[in-house]
Amino acid sequence: MLENCSLCNLNCNVNRNTTFGACKCSVLPKLALASIHKWEEPCISGTNGSGTIFFSGCNLKCQFCQNYEISQNNFGKEVSIDRLANIMLELQDKNVHNINLVSPTPYVPQIIEAIIIAKNKRFKYSNCL
Repeated sequence: MLENCSLCNLNCNVNRNTTFGACKCSVLPKLALASIHKWEEPCISGTNGSGTIFFSGCNLKCQFCQNYEISQNNFGKEVSIDRLANIMLELQDKNVHNINLVSPTPYVPQIIEAIIIAKNKRFKYSNCL
């Protein structure tokens, strides 16, 4: 999926294994923040919060994005897929109600792989796979 990337509406068809796409994303997921978010909508955050993972880069390019530094200025740190799986497990260990992925589209294949890794360990939020 990353060799001729068409994961989003930008449909840039670049090989993200060797270069950045129009979304400014490469092959490794880039995270700006992973934390407990208690201020989402109550139906998402509940009483314990949502385990929120903010991905850098975004395909929407909204003019008034509240997360512009993250979504358009490529702020963040690249992590391995194994590390992404472990972050999900670390958030789960903090008793969050869910794992909330913010701007995940450019990283869908990597996220799927991370969920499978986490599920093979002890991830409880993966009953959709």
